[in-house]
Amino acid sequence: MSGPRRVALATCLVTGVVLAVAVVLAARAPVTGALINLGIALSVAPAAAVLGLVIARRRPRNVVGPLLGLLGLTTALNAGRDIAWWYLAERRPDALPSLDWLAALADQSAVWIFVAVALLLLYFPDGKVPGPRWRWIPPTLVACAAIDHIGTSFDTMPFRAPLQDIPRPWSPLPLPLQAAGLVVFVLELALVLVCAASLVVRFRRSDQVRRAQIKWLALAGMAIPIYPLACLLEILLWGRPLWVSAAIGLAGLIGIPVATAVAMLRHDLYDVDKALAATVTYGLVSATLIGIYAVTSVIGGVLLGQESTVAAAVATAVCAVALSPLRTRLQRGVDRRLYPIRRAALAAVDALSRDARSGDARPEQLEGMLRTALRDPGLRVGFQVPGTEGYVDTGGDRVDPAGAVPVELGGREIGVIRPGSGAVRPELLRQVGGAAATLVEVVRLRLEVAQALREVESSRARLVQAGYSERRRLERDLHDGAQQRLASLGMAFRLAQRHLGDGSVDVNAVLDQGVAELGTALAELRRIAHGLRPGRLDDGLGPALTELVRTVPIKIDLDIRTDPLPDDVATTAYYVVSEALTNAVKHATAERIVLSVCRSDGQLLISVSDDGRGGATLSQRSSIADRVAALGGTLRVDSPLGAGTKVEAVLPCAS
Repeated sequence: MSGPRRVALATCLVTGVVLAVAVVLAARAPVTGALINLGIALSVAPAAAVLGLVIARRRPRNVVGPLLGLLGLTTALNAGRDIAWWYLAERRPDALPSLDWLAALADQSAVWIFVAVALLLLYFPDGKVPGPRWRWIPPTLVACAAIDHIGTSFDTMPFRAPLQDIPRPWSPLPLPLQAAGLVVFVLELALVLVCAASLVVRFRRSDQVRRAQIKWLALAGMAIPIYPLACLLEILLWGRPLWVSAAIGLAGLIGIPVATAVAMLRHDLYDVDKALAATVTYGLVSATLIGIYAVTSVIGGVLLGQESTVAAAVATAVCAVALSPLRTRLQRGVDRRLYPIRRAALAAVDALSRDARSGDARPEQLEGMLRTALRDPGLRVGFQVPGTEGYVDTGGDRVDPAGAVPVELGGREIGVIRPGSGAVRPELLRQVGGAAATLVEVVRLRLEVAQALREVESSRARLVQAGYSERRRLERDLHDGAQQRLASLGMAFRLAQRHLGDGSVDVNAVLDQGVAELGTALAELRRIAHGLRPGRLDDGLGPALTELVRTVPIKIDLDIRTDPLPDDVATTAYYVVSEALTNAVKHATAERIVLSVCRSDGQLLISVSDDGRGGATLSQRSSIADRVAALGGTLRVDSPLGAGTKVEAVLPCAS
């Protein structure tokens, strides 16, 4: 176990012991002062100690974990000290005078809380001081705190409650020592400020990750300057600090360990810039509203009297009216100052949406606009268009989704935004994606419609070409087949007519030959007609398919359940089954085929599956696909290698 981890574990255990003793003492003397100190200790110390132990376990060489544990321990010790005094004052008041020396020594022990916080700021987040020139600060700060602690033991000010009646045990220090103590105290405060300023130095030197971690700690640290401001305003308004300032101070004490743990372990948990901007905004809004309320109350009190309810109501109404526009304006100002890229991106999205609605811009300009606003020339926006694999841009090129942030609308993923570099954080992209979701959906639908139009045009061209090819085939078949036979038959009949009386021609043989030629021509005409529409469909799709499968040299399991169908639907279904069976026989080397045709909910469901070798593809641009698409149906082929092929078609056939 590493040294920092041992220290963190020890501080956690000692903090637990101190808190347990404090709970017992507060339970035996449940006075207000003890309970308040116990509440503060339980709110801060356990979280700091446990989170410090967790950080030390995850970062065993980093001293931030032990320092966080030290913050919890010093908080618990100070609260435990006060609780012990309240317990003695309640249960053993006669023992307090004899402990005046201990009260003097422990009176200013809270200084170690500030030392723990200052060292935490100095070593955050990598567990090292910012540079070699900073190494003298920690020992100097600890020495100053120790001297200050000892020097304040000789202070002449009365003890705080409940020790206010106990006199100080020691005389004040000589004047030179008091002057030296003041110098040490000023140096101590300066070192604390230097430790806080070290975060600024680190922020300027750091990369994106370190900056995000520092922002997390700064987010919690903002309560420190807000706390005295809230106290001052409450004193001006009501004569003493109230619950608002207390809540801000307690939030700061709780927030420091929580923010430290989040920064060390999950700095990407949430968009810290957004949280920072929101915190600053609402802090300024609260301070401004308190100021407005104070000024309005004072003016109303002068005009209407100090206890006037009308003045209070007017002040409240002014604050309520000013709340919304004040928050909006402050949010814009804070975003411009603290979060300029986010502000620029959201403003650009709003502008593009507005211009697109008025026709002054095209939604397809979204990618270029985001590249400019986010200062990322390599940023890509991908759209999920049905019929395409993955994501495509507005030009139809594929967009790699690796490292991209999804864009969702109504809980459905409709696109992605992929940064070109690591400069733009995923949290910001998610927020921008949420704001631009409507534009992404519009572009996606436009791409889908354009693709559908291209498919329709292509399908129409293929159908026309197929029609021309079929006409040429019919012309060729009629010319080379039935037409030749009928012409020969006419010549034979003319020959028989001319030689009917002279007996030079065997009329009966000529007639027999003519009848045979006529039968052959009739068979060819039927074959040609069958190519246009299978005559088997005259009895319905079921009998036609049953007769079709008899010609297939593979065992076929039939499941055909159809009512009378429209002729175009039955013809398309027949050709789908015919081509699927032909492919299975010729290419799949299948041993068994399952054919299922059923009608359900206004649709004809066709399924042809085999146990062949698979790996087949059926182009969506084939004639069968065009036939199915022409009826508004869908065609799907599932053919994994070695697992057979399954062709499924769905044809609308609502009556």
